[in-house]
Amino acid sequence: MKKLTWLGAVLVLLAVLFLAACGTENSDEIDKDAEPPVTEETETNGEEVVDMQPMIEQINDNTYRYSLMNESDEAQTFEFTSSQRFDFSLTNDSGEVAFLFSSVSTYAQALGEETVSAGDQLSYDLEIPPLDLEPGTYELAAWLTPRQGNLYKVTTEHIVK
Repeated sequence: MKKLTWLGAVLVLLAVLFLAACGTENSDEIDKDAEPPVTEETETNGEEVVDMQPMIEQINDNTYRYSLMNESDEAQTFEFTSSQRFDFSLTNDSGEVAFLFSSVSTYAQALGEETVSAGDQLSYDLEIPPLDLEPGTYELAAWLTPRQGNLYKVTTEHIVK
């Protein structure tokens, strides 16, 4: 019976060490091949420029739909490093970011991809949570969060009453 207890303790210790070793990549190392995402629609990190049209429409007071329409003749695939597919922010008249969705969200760390067929669109509904914001007009910006390439950022006004 004592041997089983020791065996269990050793297995638990090994499991803890294995889990502790996950994700301990040295963050001081710089990936020289990695390129930052591009925010202009005309540049795509050396990739072919594709006819993808970003849009944002208001569904109701605090709900919007961010869509990306594939106006090209070929399917387009976007690779992601987490379960996050888009992000959005609210910016006040002074240019200060009043809210950033990804700063209050958590995402699974799993590689993924989304494919948009020719003539099809990719859509995400985003809901602005109840916030303690001063009344006024804010800029709502939404964008795709792919591993590389164009972010397809689009903006609209959001009025806080």
